[in-house]
Amino acid sequence: MTTVKLSLRARVTFQDPAVEVEVPIGITLLEAAMTSGTMEVGSCGGNSKCGGCHVRVEEGAQYLSTATEREEAQLEEVFDARQSSRLACQARIIAGGDIVVRRVSPG
Repeated sequence: MTTVKLSLRARVTFQDPAVEVEVPIGITLLEAAMTSGTMEVGSCGGNSKCGGCHVRVEEGAQYLSTATEREEAQLEEVFDARQSSRLACQARIIAGGDIVVRRVSPG
């Protein structure tokens, strides 16, 4: 008999400087960042309106929710958006795994 252990937590590493935090599934990358002290809520209060929490997901995108139309519209307005870009306030952790993100400084 094979036992499969499902993780109810995810490990998120924020780069520059590297800070690793283990968090429960169901929270956003912004909430994970706030627990580690690497990011604060932007001027919009985490409502996908300011782009202040723009990050690039370097690993583990499959463990995150898909971007909504609202998030994608806001990403069109942020500095240096790429295919790996997400708003940390909108990217929800949906499965256990290793996630690596890098915050993007406004241009």
